[in-house]
Amino acid sequence: MTHFETGDGVPIYYEDHGEGEPILLIHGWTMNSTYWWQHNVDALAADHRVVAMDLRGHGQSGKTDAGHTLAQYARDVRDLLDHLDLTGVTPVGWSMGTAVLLNYVDQFGTDRLSGAVFVDQSPKFHTDGEWTHGLLGEFSGEAAAELATNLEYNRPSAAKPFIQSMFADTVDDGTVDEMYAETTKTPTSVTRDIFLDMTYSDLRPVLGDVDVPVLLLYGERSDIFPTDVGAWLEGEIPDATHVPFEESGHCPFWEEPDRFNEEVAAFVDG
Repeated sequence: MTHFETGDGVPIYYEDHGEGEPILLIHGWTMNSTYWWQHNVDALAADHRVVAMDLRGHGQSGKTDAGHTLAQYARDVRDLLDHLDLTGVTPVGWSMGTAVLLNYVDQFGTDRLSGAVFVDQSPKFHTDGEWTHGLLGEFSGEAAAELATNLEYNRPSAAKPFIQSMFADTVDDGTVDEMYAETTKTPTSVTRDIFLDMTYSDLRPVLGDVDVPVLLLYGERSDIFPTDVGAWLEGEIPDATHVPFEESGHCPFWEEPDRFNEEVAAFVDG
C-alpha cells in the first residue's frame, strides 16, 4: 500500500498506475478509490498516468476526527500533487469529488491543472425559490438534519436506500450490501461531518474561476441530481462541455464504463 502524509500528519492512501498525461481520480462521499474506480483505472492507465486517492477518513486513508471539510480535502489534494510533483493534471471528481475540486480552485486556482471532469454533482445542495438544482431535486436544512441523525443512529437504513438510488437500474441486494460494506470503511462521524459541511456549501461563485476546459459527465437518469444541472453548469463555466449519459444514474463510470473511459481519455488527449 502507498501512503503519504499531509501537512497535518494524516496518511493518505493513493494508487499510481501507467504513464502519460496525468489523471487524478477523486471519489464521492463515503466511497473509496480501489472499489469504485475498478472499471476505469486499467482502461485509462493504458495510455495515461492515473492516480486514485482515498480522501482523509475514507477507504485506506488515515482516520482522524479533524479536517472533514471540503476545504481541508482540497488542501489534501494539493499536498498529493506536491508529493508527486504533478502538473498538467486532469482531476476527475465524482459527486463530492467535484465539490472538492471546486474548493481546490477556490484556494489554489488552476495553475497545476490542464482541465477537469465533473461527474454528477451540484454546486449547491439546498434548494429554495431561486435554486432548483439541489440534492434529490429538493433539499432543505431539515432534510439534512434528518439524514445526519439517521446516519448516526441507524446507518444501514439511511445508506442502503441511498446506494440503491444512485443507479438507474435496480441493483441486487447482494451488490448493495457489498457497496455498503465499502462505505463503512468511512467512520460514521466522518460521514456525518463532511456531509453537513458539503450540505451548507455554495460553490456557485467559484464556477467563473474555473479557467481550464471542463467536461461535465452527468447521468440522465440520476435520482441524486434529477434536474438538468449539467446543462446549467455548461452555461456557467467559461469553457465547459456537457455530455449526458442516457443509461446512467449517479454513477456513469460504473453504469456505462466503456463510454465513460472513452470520453475521459478523449478529453485528456484533446
